[in-house]
Amino acid sequence: MILFLDGGGTLAARDVACEEIIRKHTQSEELISIKIEDNMDWDRVCRLLEDAHAIVLAADVYLDSVSSTVLRFLERVEQAVIGGESIGGRFYAILHTELYEGEHTSVAMEVLKNFCVHANIVWGRGLGIGGSKVETTVHRGSLWSIFNQGTADFMVNALQEQALFIRERVQGTDVYINPKEVSRRGYIRKKKKKMKKSNRVKIAQNM
Repeated sequence: MILFLDGGGTLAARDVACEEIIRKHTQSEELISIKIEDNMDWDRVCRLLEDAHAIVLAADVYLDSVSSTVLRFLERVEQAVIGGESIGGRFYAILHTELYEGEHTSVAMEVLKNFCVHANIVWGRGLGIGGSKVETTVHRGSLWSIFNQGTADFMVNALQEQALFIRERVQGTDVYINPKEVSRRGYIRKKKKKMKKSNRVKIAQNM
């Protein structure tokens, strides 16, 4: 059984959820998804952690860290292990950042590795995805879709590869990716344009 921990903000390319891609490419393996929240059924969480062969955490990274809710969850897992709970599944991380370089998730990835050491969980593999705000929805049949194909698929391809490691429950080298066929300057320019448009909409709504 694969336990998918939804730490928030895990949409991947073409509006396909990260969870759905992992589920599809792990095939017959049972996948149970739970959203990390402050109020969780902790007894059920502990049972799932005990039974899982693989544990997958997908979350956004802000200021070099996952959310405080995710950090509190990890701390509670550590306490449960100290209290005698057994966790044998390998741990896999999928981290997203709005910044262009996927390497900006590396600090948060080290935090998760440190958690695994304290919780006595074997680290499997980390995937850090940059450019999470890149436009990934492509209108089919349009000329623009031909040029945007690589951009639209860069997250999906990386997630499919991560799913193979999860399915086989093997360890691998952490991977950090950036949006393909989009320059850093072009990505920042698009983000600023989108932000200005969003601000204009908010101003219009408040008038």
